[in-house]
Amino acid sequence: MKKIKCIYLVVAVITLLSSCAVIRPGEIALKVKFGKIKPDILKPGIHSTGLIGTKVERFDTRVIEYSKKLGFHSREGIEVTSELTLLYHLVPDSVISIYQKFNGYYQNTLIVNNLITALRQEGLNHNAIELITQRAEIENSIKEKLITTIGKYGFTVDLILIKEIDLPTEVTKTIQSKLTAEQVSKKTEIDLQIQRKNLDFQIEKEKKEAELEIAKQQIALDFVIAKQKKESERLLIESEAIKKSQDILNSSLTDRLIKFKALDITKELVKSPNTKIIITDGKSPVILNDK
Repeated sequence: MKKIKCIYLVVAVITLLSSCAVIRPGEIALKVKFGKIKPDILKPGIHSTGLIGTKVERFDTRVIEYSKKLGFHSREGIEVTSELTLLYHLVPDSVISIYQKFNGYYQNTLIVNNLITALRQEGLNHNAIELITQRAEIENSIKEKLITTIGKYGFTVDLILIKEIDLPTEVTKTIQSKLTAEQVSKKTEIDLQIQRKNLDFQIEKEKKEAELEIAKQQIALDFVIAKQKKESERLLIESEAIKKSQDILNSSLTDRLIKFKALDITKELVKSPNTKIIITDGKSPVILNDK
């Protein structure tokens, strides 16, 4: 009886486990029962699936990396080989639509085919040299094309990376020569720009120095003019003062004062011991003989 109970217990455990599904982190799943998709999306964890007619379809929601060497042609018709890497991931809310359209086998039918098409279209838009010099622009253009084509199905394009571009040897040499010539030309142009800037700087410096010298001379001239003007004003004030003084003196010399002074002079002459003849009109003496 114990053995039978143990058998029943094992069968019950197995039955219980078979009716459950474990969804790992980074996954989501759908339950498909008798060919019909259940609307609930199963997230990471343990989920009951039922015993009969239920299938669990798992989908990876983590970033998926796809890398492969692909061939295409440039605008000139040169055959090119490039190692391309694509990073993308599935949008969880679109999983039902993706399963209905692709049944889980979407990478080759949708992702890879559209990646090859986008690469070949973009290759025809560029010359061989542009495939090397404009790699970032080409990557962005391919990414935009993929966003347009696969984004509507529920996929997000994270990154497009062109790792290598293999061209025929002769084409590579020609491109290298052209790039070298362009670098030399750019360096020459930069040197000329530097020389022009230095020349402009020197001209501007000399101009500023000349303007400064003119300003100094003008300041000195203004100082001399101001000094002369002040001196003229001083002389004018001095002459006006002298004139006023003379006017005051002249106004003080009246006729009576002149007569009085003349009499004083005559008196002094009379007192003189020398013999002299003095003729006077009472205003001023005139000496005719003086011995």
